[in-house]
Amino acid sequence: MLKRLRSLTIAMGLVVTLPVFAEMVPAPAPVGEARVSEMTATVEDVDLANRMVTLKGPKGGMVTTEVDTKVKNLDQVKVGDELKVKYYLAVLVSAKIVGDDAKRSEEVIDSGVAVAAPGVMPAAIAGREVKETIKILGTDPYKKAIAFRGADGKFREISMDAPHLEGRLEDFKEGDMVEVVYREALAIYVEPK
Repeated sequence: MLKRLRSLTIAMGLVVTLPVFAEMVPAPAPVGEARVSEMTATVEDVDLANRMVTLKGPKGGMVTTEVDTKVKNLDQVKVGDELKVKYYLAVLVSAKIVGDDAKRSEEVIDSGVAVAAPGVMPAAIAGREVKETIKILGTDPYKKAIAFRGADGKFREISMDAPHLEGRLEDFKEGDMVEVVYREALAIYVEPK
């Protein structure tokens, strides 16, 4: 989880909670119920000059990450602060089987990043809608999800737990080439002790 956190944090910086984000940017149309994964990391070091923060995860793993310049309140982050991370599992918007000769591809259709206002604790949220041609590695009827490797080669799961996709999981099997559109979001905020 911390490796995923690092790559997303480098790209997005520290992020805001969803209620704050909802006030700043119009929300996308809802699609099913998003599954949320949460974790807490503790700030171990803050290097303001180089905009680097070292975090310690709940299992003791450490990661040092660069904080995007969009984050204006980095000077308020202190050693010992707890960083709350919420990752919203990708939720499928649409899916259609394409030919076996289809090329794998990825296109970000829409994305947005919002950061906390000056003077409050650093926070941000980032979300995106992606259109991708994938090869299904497997389906999970319990989770109502399909699994694949993204364009970056990393294992991914997309939830199909949405009313408009009811009964569609059976349409897909391992090895199918599928064009999917999905939404995902990441929220990160500092929670002082």
